[in-house]
Amino acid sequence: MLTQEQIDSFYANGFLVMRGVVKGEELRLLSDAVDEVIRQGVELQGQPGHDHLYLPGARGNKVYWRSEKMWTRGDIFLAATAHPEILENIGQLVGDSFVPFNDSLVVKVPYEGAAVTWHQDPPYGDPKRLDSLPGPNFTTDIYLDHSGTDNGCVYAIPGHHLVGHVDYKSKSEEELFEKYGAVPVLMEPGDVLFHCVSTPHGSRANLSALKRRIFYIHYMTEAVCRQAYPNWTSRFAADGGLDLELYASMLEARKRLGFAGIEETGTVAFDRRGFRFTSSPSAAVHDWADRFAAIPAAEKERLKRLLPV
Repeated sequence: MLTQEQIDSFYANGFLVMRGVVKGEELRLLSDAVDEVIRQGVELQGQPGHDHLYLPGARGNKVYWRSEKMWTRGDIFLAATAHPEILENIGQLVGDSFVPFNDSLVVKVPYEGAAVTWHQDPPYGDPKRLDSLPGPNFTTDIYLDHSGTDNGCVYAIPGHHLVGHVDYKSKSEEELFEKYGAVPVLMEPGDVLFHCVSTPHGSRANLSALKRRIFYIHYMTEAVCRQAYPNWTSRFAADGGLDLELYASMLEARKRLGFAGIEETGTVAFDRRGFRFTSSPSAAVHDWADRFAAIPAAEKERLKRLLPV
């Protein structure tokens, strides 16, 4: 369970690292399953009709980078998505019911793993996005390897996640790494990163012999979905838009694999609205919007333009 200090840190910085969340047999099975997906992705490069993606690598040639629809690739991906500590912590941060919305695998292969240019994730890359969403919108990143400055870790600029679009495009890539307070997010196998989609972030190429693998899951509340991704709101329709069978299958997958379930936390409930945290400490539903409203106009402008204090 997160402490109040961790909740406050997430709200202040726009990301939060939790150490050693996924461990033991669960981490081993997830790592092995990911290696098989990577093998398929590399093998299928250049062939149409699959869910593997490629980017220009460090040497200019296209390299394997990403795979989608991990929930269709085995019980371990379903089970990891319903990890009770992860669900507990998400519920503490959002203060409302939420569901797993989509998932993917992102990889930096050894020696030529592609750099990812500085950006904010949708919808914040749009310069017309002038304000914050009504609640936290973040990815949940389960790290399967060491991730550091030696193998292309993500860098994030803290404290700029509440003001909508940030003018990072007027800066050079190297300036964003060096001049605007970016910090390397250093991770180890089994660590989990909650990373606001509004936080400016980027990563350098991986030229090392070390691979870097991350299982990404995007959990979401209905309120955030309706404002940020209007084309997806049918998934929350009152007539049964939520895929409750999918979410129940995640809980069942944990049982089949012999892993702890949400009932062992005593703090996570599952019902027709999805998952929710039932204890304390927890953020309130309105905390995110209240923090955005409390930022003075001049400070919002400074943050948007990446200006020094």
